[in-house]
Amino acid sequence: MENRIIKVGIIGGSMNNQWASQTHIPALKNNPFYKITAIGTSNMVTARESAKILNASHAFTNYKELAQSKDVDLVVVSIKVPHHYDAVMAVLDENKHIYCEWPLAINTEQAEKMAKLADERNIHHAIGLQGRQSPEVNYLKQAIKQGDIGKVISCTMQVATQGKGGITDEKSRYLLHENNGATLLAINGGHSLDVLCYILGDFKELSATMNVHFTEALVQETGKTTEKNTADQILIQGTLFDGTSASVHIQGGVYPAFQLEIRGEKGAFRLTQKNSYGHVQFGNLIIEKMIHPNNLHNFKDVLYEEVNIPSEINNDAKGYVNQAYTMLAKDIFKCTKQIPDFNDAVKLHRLLDTVQKSVKTGKRILI
Repeated sequence: MENRIIKVGIIGGSMNNQWASQTHIPALKNNPFYKITAIGTSNMVTARESAKILNASHAFTNYKELAQSKDVDLVVVSIKVPHHYDAVMAVLDENKHIYCEWPLAINTEQAEKMAKLADERNIHHAIGLQGRQSPEVNYLKQAIKQGDIGKVISCTMQVATQGKGGITDEKSRYLLHENNGATLLAINGGHSLDVLCYILGDFKELSATMNVHFTEALVQETGKTTEKNTADQILIQGTLFDGTSASVHIQGGVYPAFQLEIRGEKGAFRLTQKNSYGHVQFGNLIIEKMIHPNNLHNFKDVLYEEVNIPSEINNDAKGYVNQAYTMLAKDIFKCTKQIPDFNDAVKLHRLLDTVQKSVKTGKRILI
């Protein structure tokens, strides 16, 4: 892979874009396989300013023109979810490789069309489910597979965020409207459920409840309220294909936290997050392990002990995104398919649809 460079255009690549400027841009700048050559934003002034800062040759306000640039091999889509479909389809029309943030689309129908076209175009496509790049997550996946705690009996996941409740800011208020496809279930729930299923396997059946405790939210900048029609309490119970019993609680507008506890016949693992925002994909993850004593009635001295995971990957969002780009570069150069792609995104969209279907019907749904 030496001396091979992938030229990148970023739709939503403004230095004012918090997610892009904190993850995609530094990851691409520091990754030897990439060079940022084009920046696209909705404002030409910011596009040119960001392009100048990044030493990129091109600035665009039209994502179709960015996708058509001969100086772009890979397009990164890092904009609000309602605009993903049009931007991604424009890129696929040009047969360019693509990395799109999760959620892939506002609904499964759009996501299926995007994945189908991406496969037909025979290009490399990646979805931003970067939690899978976590060294801690991958350690757990391997430890479970090799039976470190015996047969897994159950798992419990708690996901909580201060956002998507009764307070918001201007840039986040669109998250509070169901039709925009960027809800608590889709974002916090999607990333967390993807990590759970990546480690333990898929759901076989589930039942779910969703409640709306906040019907409006205070906009911090204006002091006015905005309507909110998205759930801020989500409860999911089900069974995984290997028989593991699973319980998931996702909530917004509360003190943030993340915890996944996996209990087996011989012991348990606990995955938690320091300084949590309720987004597992942000990193700062810690693994603790507990092994049962031979005498199952003597638990007095049983303690969880932290597991040290040596890794060259930084335990944060930027490190995960950088690792994802390295994996994508290897896929492109070696014609492999290791990176989570649009088909993985469709699978996750369908899981979220199943949650919604259970809520609407009040029934347990077989998947």
